Amino acid sequence: MNEVQRLEVKFREALTSGDEVTLHEIHARAVALVTKRKRPPVIAANKKAYEQLIRSYVCHVASNDAGMPYVLWWRAYYGETKIPKKPRHSVGRSRYHLREMRKHSGFTSTLCNKYKIMT
Repeated sequence: MNEVQRLEVKFREALTSGDEVTLHEIHARAVALVTKRKRPPVIAANKKAYEQLIRSYVCHVASNDAGMPYVLWWRAYYGETKIPKKPRHSVGRSRYHLREMRKHSGFTSTLCNKYKIMT
């Protein structure tokens, strides 16, 4: 059972019993859950790792859009720098991560604009 489901169960119980204090606590937790999700979906441990992650997402999306291998796009964009592993998740998820990270990162926004990545 995840956090939202636990809150729903507690809410029903508090509503049935008429416990106003518990209802207010559940409301506060629900608001905290919603505001917590406004952070970027993926955060790396340090700046270098974060930038490498963004670059891999950019290449993942660009290579898929062009129908070409990930490795070719990496070499075209970044030359002989070490190639990170291709993301295992879907291109849609990489695109979503880029779209969300653009809101919080100028670096991500700059790369997406530079390589004309549609998010």
